[in-house]
This record gives sequence, C-alpha cells and structure tokens, in this order.
Amino acid sequence: SSSELEAVLRQVGAERYHNRHPFHHRMTSGALSRAEMQAWALNRYCYQAVIPRKDAMILARAEDPAFRAAWRKRIEDHDGEDGWSGGIARWLHLATSLGLDADAVKSE
Repeated sequence: SSSELEAVLRQVGAERYHNRHPFHHRMTSGALSRAEMQAWALNRYCYQAVIPRKDAMILARAEDPAFRAAWRKRIEDHDGEDGWSGGIARWLHLATSLGLDADAVKSE
C-alpha cells in the first residue's frame, strides 16, 4: 500500500540520509582536507547544474499549465531570474573560493 511504502521510505531516510554519513560528519566538523572539500564542491556543482535541464524536460512534457507555472520556479531558483544569479552561481562561487578554476568546474 502507499502508506506502507511511505513508512519504508521514511525509515530508510531516517537511517541513511546524508547527514548521517561519516563524510558529512567530517565536513561539518571541519575535518576534511582542502582537496576533499574541493572534490565535494565540484561534485555538488555538477549535480546542481543538471537540475534545471532535467526540470525543463519535465516542463516540456507537462500538459497542465498550473503544474508548469509552479515547476518553472525550480528552474529560476537554480538559474536565477537573469540566467546566472541563482543557486548554481552560488555553488560555482563556493568551488572557486576553494581554489578551483571556474572554467574547469563549468566544464563538467
């Protein structure tokens, strides 16, 4: 049933969510090396940079105008209103603040 599935998913989330991972604990306690932090920031940038493209594909297939209107906000959150001032730009800023080259980061 849907309630059983939800219970299983909530249990897995409680046991295995990212905040329980040893890497996350090391990161939040300041125990990562610079190289580990750079690798994490690069990985997060690459992951986040794909989200607006995925969301655009969902929009392209959606028939409900209300759904499309609501979903557009997700793209704007990542890309920004001007195409480059949203969350992805903040991930790039983090990566470059850690010493990574912006062009290398954006090359995915």
